[in-house]
Amino acid sequence: MPFDPRTFIDVSKDLKVGNTQAHVRSIINRAYYGVFGYLRNDLGIYSEGVSVHKEVCDTLMRSISVNKQIAGKRLENLFVKRKEADYKHSLTFPTTSKDHYIREAEEIIRLYNTPDDEEEDY
Repeated sequence: MPFDPRTFIDVSKDLKVGNTQAHVRSIINRAYYGVFGYLRNDLGIYSEGVSVHKEVCDTLMRSISVNKQIAGKRLENLFVKRKEADYKHSLTFPTTSKDHYIREAEEIIRLYNTPDDEEEDY
């Protein structure tokens, strides 16, 4: 059975028990890679390298689906946060933001999977 990248989001939930910067940064990283991997696979984008992240976001933002465009922009924003969490060690991420990043990843997947005519106000 192939690996489902969305399980990274489950791992991010497991990390909520910790209250250190390492935990918050790992949550952001795992939440991002959970949604990114799922979308990349579903879109059939198999290129490698740094630009694959941009390729997934750009593909979504060029979609005729408004929900997919929104999902692409939100994925791009989460990608920026993931890079900050991984590389900008001078930044401090509030431990109270852990749930936000998990919910954001789940919401991006929900938007991606929801046809425009089925969108509800949340």
